[in-house]
Amino acid sequence: MEVNSEQVRIERLVAGGDSLGRLADGRVVFVPGALAGELVDVQITQSKKDFARGTVTNIIEASEHRVEPPCPHVARGCGGCSWQHLDNSQHMDAKIGIVKEALRRTAKMENLEVRAGGHVAPTASRTTLRMAVDAEGRLGFRRANSHDIVNTPVCMVAHPLLNEFIADVRVHGATEVTLRCGAATGEIGAWLHDEDGEDVPGATITGLPSGVEVGRKSVVHEVVHGVKLQVSMASFFQASQTAAEMLVSEVNEAAGETALSGGYGMVVDAYGGGGLFSATLLDNNTKTTLIESNPSACSDARRNLFDYNVKVDQISVEQWSPQPAGLVIADPARNGLGAVGVETLKLTEARRIVLVSCDAVAGARDIRLLTDAGYTCEGVTVLDLFPNTPHVEMVSAFSRNA
Repeated sequence: MEVNSEQVRIERLVAGGDSLGRLADGRVVFVPGALAGELVDVQITQSKKDFARGTVTNIIEASEHRVEPPCPHVARGCGGCSWQHLDNSQHMDAKIGIVKEALRRTAKMENLEVRAGGHVAPTASRTTLRMAVDAEGRLGFRRANSHDIVNTPVCMVAHPLLNEFIADVRVHGATEVTLRCGAATGEIGAWLHDEDGEDVPGATITGLPSGVEVGRKSVVHEVVHGVKLQVSMASFFQASQTAAEMLVSEVNEAAGETALSGGYGMVVDAYGGGGLFSATLLDNNTKTTLIESNPSACSDARRNLFDYNVKVDQISVEQWSPQPAGLVIADPARNGLGAVGVETLKLTEARRIVLVSCDAVAGARDIRLLTDAGYTCEGVTVLDLFPNTPHVEMVSAFSRNA
């Protein structure tokens, strides 16, 4: 008869935020909510040949870094911030550990230098929220691994401009709403859509401050590194102004002074979004090609880079015809560059590549692929841009081998 419950000593936190331990039979078990070093009772919920999944039913020996989640919505099941039980001072070390493990297992590069970068404050920072709508039209977040919605009239990580009205908002006809504000400008925008990010004709929203534009084409403006940027509701942007500032600073350092002076000649801003890096890092006269497939982001980029020597190419990196470049900055989505993306960047023969990765495993894979393509990785910087969560941001600098 199969045993459904077992005592487990937790070894570490892993990509995705779960903890990892081992069952008595040697199999790995993934457990949400536990911390490294803890001894816990685990109820097995899924049993496979090589691994299992379970839930904590009792903490026998708690970690010294375990804290009471500061947000009351966690106890109600909100799945938005899954690391609130871990002391915030330990988040960076945990994320560095996740990156190092990904480099060891996926890239086979355990000796690569991994550095700690900046970290965003754990409260009152997020300027973009994608929220679910419950049956009464109220806003909230889904429970972990569930479609159930926990109403959250106040969110501790949200910017104060958003928290002023979240409780008052009612939505009818749409299942999700994206709210965005400009921390530097005070502007607010909203967009009603479904789970796939598609508009919902006839959907309505009430409770917003007066003058707020609603729709995928509504815009707010944000200031990053002294540059005012247009950001449409349907365009990707960093989760907070602080995160954007930190990321720009790190990419700037990885690119080096040569980029700022135009010394690389041609620059490619791959997966360039609304032009965050081109607008904040490059000289106005630096010849640049920005590659982006999202129409909304391309529209923002053309507006933000109107006075720059930048060509905005609305196409996927994988379909783009490579051209010679001295520097490539690449900020792909969560699934990373992949083999096709790396091959495209390789064909530019860039002397330097700066890669931004938002997934540790995909980032490690891309580092391996770029290394095999003739580049040397000079190290990885880990940033904590999504506090209270296991989300990892990595910036890696590469130089082309002679």
